[in-house]
Amino acid sequence: MKKIGICLMVILTFVLVGSLAYDFRMSSRYSVVQFQPSDMTAAEIKEEFPEIAFSEKDHALHADVMALPELQAALAAEKETIFTREEGAALLEEYLMEGRELAEFSVSDGVSVVFRDADHRKTAYTFDEGYLSKEISVYEKHPGRNWDCVAIYKNLNGNYDKVDGIPQWFSWRELRSEA
Repeated sequence: MKKIGICLMVILTFVLVGSLAYDFRMSSRYSVVQFQPSDMTAAEIKEEFPEIAFSEKDHALHADVMALPELQAALAAEKETIFTREEGAALLEEYLMEGRELAEFSVSDGVSVVFRDADHRKTAYTFDEGYLSKEISVYEKHPGRNWDCVAIYKNLNGNYDKVDGIPQWFSWRELRSEA
C-alpha cells in the first residue's frame, strides 16, 4: 500500500510539473495581446507620455508630406498608392534620423506614414487636408517571447486616448464566461 501511495505521488508530481512547463511554454511562445481601453483622462495620458502631443516637427511633416508632388498626384488619381520603402525614404529623408526607419508610406482615404524606432516603437501618422492623427505603439520584450505591444497612445486631432496591451495565452475570463 505504501508503494502505491509513493507511485501516485510521483505520478502526480510529474503531471503537475509537466502541466506547469507546458503552460509556461505556451504562454511564453504563443501568447497573444489583448487590447483594453484605458480609463485615463487626456491630461493623465499627456503627463504619462508627452511625446503623443503634436510637435512643431509633426506639423512640419504634415505640411511637407501634403506638399509632395508625388503625393498630390496619388491623391488626384483617387486610387490606393503604396510607395516602396526606398521611394518613401527618399521622399521623407529629412525625417529619418539615426535609429528610425520608414515602415510604410501609402495613400488610400488619407495619407499614412509609419516610422519604426530602434526601440521597436511605431509612430503612425494619418494625414488629410484638415486632419492630423498620431498613434504611438510601445513594445516590450518579455523573457522567452517576441516583442509585445504593451500600449497604444493616440492623438486624434487633439483628442487623446490610450489602449493597454495585455499579453495572454488564454483569456481566462472568456473561458469562464463560455462555461
